[in-house]
Amino acid sequence: MATPRLISVVTAVFEGGHHYLKEAYESLRAQEMPEGWSWEWCVQEDGSSGVPKQELPADDPRVHYGTGLAGRAAVTRNMALSQAQGIVIRNLDADDLLLPGALARDIDALHRVAWCVSAGLDLDEDGTTTPGPYDPPNGPVEPGRFYKEQAENRLSVLAANVAMHTDLIWSLGGWMALTGAETIATLLAAEAVTPGEFIAEPSMLYRKHSAQTTASESYWNPQEDEARRRLIQMRVDAIHANGTRYAPGSIDGAESEVDPSVPPEGRQAQGLSRLTRGRDEQV
Repeated sequence: MATPRLISVVTAVFEGGHHYLKEAYESLRAQEMPEGWSWEWCVQEDGSSGVPKQELPADDPRVHYGTGLAGRAAVTRNMALSQAQGIVIRNLDADDLLLPGALARDIDALHRVAWCVSAGLDLDEDGTTTPGPYDPPNGPVEPGRFYKEQAENRLSVLAANVAMHTDLIWSLGGWMALTGAETIATLLAAEAVTPGEFIAEPSMLYRKHSAQTTASESYWNPQEDEARRRLIQMRVDAIHANGTRYAPGSIDGAESEVDPSVPPEGRQAQGLSRLTRGRDEQV
């Protein structure tokens, strides 16, 4: 049976980074959904200990848990996609919280465009919150804005706060398999092929703490950080050189019903059918 309009919230987690999952779940439960819409939570462990699962409710069929070989966050996010049945995808990091109305605002924007990214608030360890100092204006994102900002090392948004049409992320190949910054890579690839929107109302509390991956000194090794930046730029440059574009479909009506019997490769093919190169050539 086809699944009604559904947003799949994707979370990558590892043993030791799972202690905020209960709070993340409560922030999901508190979401007021648009009429006819529901959510599912696809939690994927980076490894196979099963320990993070202990933080999740056992009696909520909307929550799915997967394990697999360890491969860092990008690989884990991609493995989570194998569980996703929604017409749209939303990222949520394991230590962050959704604010009221976050999913409804995503869905509203995704009726107009194929991807959106929203403002977030830094949540410090003392409980205080701070807004992003460089948020773009609300509404349509100027083409190439985030690519230019990233090239100048001043990206103005939290790329982890992104939502998009499921077949768009499939057609992009999921999250780029980097050792970090894969959310930035995915945001910039989406920006390269189709228009998007920025939602100025904050939708997430971005928890800042000493145990988070991006707080480690090794994550910011200069050579590795530069390599990631170069790979992200090369990918987007190649997309532009190919003239690749994505034409979003409807997320309402019959098209919004995702058939669980269609395997992931079939859903990827559906997304690829919306990609074109140049003016007329279909990928």
